[in-house]
Amino acid sequence: MKIGEQTITFNKQELTLNSQRSIYWKKTETLILSDLHLGKAAHFRKHGIAIPMDTSIADLNRLEYLIDHYQPKQVIVVGDLVHAGINQEVLLLESFRQQHLQLQFHLVKGNHDRLSKQMTSLFGIQHHHEFFEVQEIQFKHHPADAADRSSFRISGHIHPGVSLVVPPKRHVRLPCFLVSDHQIILPAFSTFTGLDSNDLSAHYKYYAISDDLVFPIGKN
Repeated sequence: MKIGEQTITFNKQELTLNSQRSIYWKKTETLILSDLHLGKAAHFRKHGIAIPMDTSIADLNRLEYLIDHYQPKQVIVVGDLVHAGINQEVLLLESFRQQHLQLQFHLVKGNHDRLSKQMTSLFGIQHHHEFFEVQEIQFKHHPADAADRSSFRISGHIHPGVSLVVPPKRHVRLPCFLVSDHQIILPAFSTFTGLDSNDLSAHYKYYAISDDLVFPIGKN
């Protein structure tokens, strides 16, 4: 697995966007990601849709690789760690945490997260109901309005994507980061999600992700 990177400045901090759908903040030794949706495939299977369990395992393996690569001291998940309550895929998280007890693990609650505080405590996860803040950067699941300049926020939730035309006249949709002066919207970390490729606002610069590359594109 390769990791492509793009370093940006956000609220006077250097942040590294990477092709594995996350951000590394070197100064604070923090890995930042959103929307893992662990247990989504099991939730689908429960309702009669045959989806293999491999998707959650692959996502956790990617997270494991990122931790080995960056050696962070903490991980911040900006919402939707789980998809729909406890199931056998979500319980993989317990095993994962046992392998990384030295890591501080923060969860900012998303609209899908149904883990109780007792369960997150069992998994060794610090639970933040509304938001979490580090050095004047706020982590909150839902993005603010694009024109809101009242805070510096990193969010998730919308699973941003971008549509591109590549030769010969072929349309592709790629996950992306959306970056403005006051907000970053993370791509969904899970590969088992849809993409919202609506053109959100001229306030944002788009950083598309393809294989082992992350690169800016001219949307504005």
